[in-house]
Amino acid sequence: MSFPLFLARHISLNPHSKGARSGLIIAITGISLSIIVMLVSIAVMMGFKQEVRQKIMGFEAQLIVAPKVTADSTSMIPLVDSAMVSLIATSLPPEANAALTIRQPAILKTPTSFAGTVIKAYDADYDWKFIRSNLIEGAIPDYAQDSTIYHVVISKTLAENLEVGTGDKLDAYFMGNGGAYRTRRLKIAGLFDSHFSDYDLHYIFASLPMLRRLGGLPEGSATLLEINGLGNDDEIDKTASEITGLAIESLYQGKTNQLHTVENIHDSAAIYFNWLALLDTNVVVILTLMALLAMLTLVSSLFILILRRVNMIGVLKALGASNRLIRRTFVILTMRLLFYGLVIGNIVGIGIILLQHYTHVIPLNPEAYYLDHVPVLLDMPSVIVLNIAVAAMSAIVLILPSAAISTIPPSRAINYE
Repeated sequence: MSFPLFLARHISLNPHSKGARSGLIIAITGISLSIIVMLVSIAVMMGFKQEVRQKIMGFEAQLIVAPKVTADSTSMIPLVDSAMVSLIATSLPPEANAALTIRQPAILKTPTSFAGTVIKAYDADYDWKFIRSNLIEGAIPDYAQDSTIYHVVISKTLAENLEVGTGDKLDAYFMGNGGAYRTRRLKIAGLFDSHFSDYDLHYIFASLPMLRRLGGLPEGSATLLEINGLGNDDEIDKTASEITGLAIESLYQGKTNQLHTVENIHDSAAIYFNWLALLDTNVVVILTLMALLAMLTLVSSLFILILRRVNMIGVLKALGASNRLIRRTFVILTMRLLFYGLVIGNIVGIGIILLQHYTHVIPLNPEAYYLDHVPVLLDMPSVIVLNIAVAAMSAIVLILPSAAISTIPPSRAINYE
């Protein structure tokens, strides 16, 4: 064990002076509060981004493959080429999944109200996990049965606007060829509430066979192919690029009969992803301010320790101790304050995060934030990195203020009161 560490371990951090003791308590409290604010800020930022991303990707597919409409298209309703679907299915990562779908604009009408919407229709084997997690009333129909072909799931907000509920019926008007309308009577099987009003008001979910019959499309066909389950943003962009290249190559080699385009969720929902990116800037500002506060608190604590032990510094210098040795001793002593602050800050900060995660005690206005509670995500690697970064920065920052020890002459320091 080095002598500065040995000396620092045997110097008490509990001075007899009440004022000095209060100063050290304030220092530890300041450091703890800084750590708490930084931990909670990171947890809220990561939780908010995760929750909002999940909601966006629950409504918008990560990737959408669609046939490109050209002037010489022979079909009034371009369909996804079945050969292209097979090629994409074999080229996707293992965790990804592809689903055939049709999106059809419609006007919903009741005796008292009406609203425009987009009907998203899927096959019976579609993964309804997102809608099921937000379902508040009724159930998701079993679209494998013909009896549920006209059953739909709509949002609570849209149901309130139309003054309908589970089990009620409403008329849906679809634009047909030549400007004619087609009408279908739909039954509300369930209500969901994602608190994401931008989507809740404009999307309802239905069966793929219904829209196929409505458009006179063959069995097994669709107008879009939705791809989900990709791990992160980089994988989404990479897969989009690969499928785009595959579509061009397949058309050139004659494997498919038409060109397909790929729409990335980063483009279709760019406004939300840009908004989420701003959160990173806000958190960086908060972390910077809290880190500066912790550094200033430590520097102040170092000066308090030096002033309370000027006599000891004089004795150590008289005994031959170098300025460097004494400086290292007081830096280590101040780092003990940081250690106490980190321990208390981490315990309280992680406790607050876990409390919010399991109880949702702090609410939010869903109309403004798309969530009804403050979301948090406890990411232990981020916690560890934050603690290491604060400790390293503190050790570096304390080097310069500790130079004040070099200016204390032994003769005056010994008689200092």
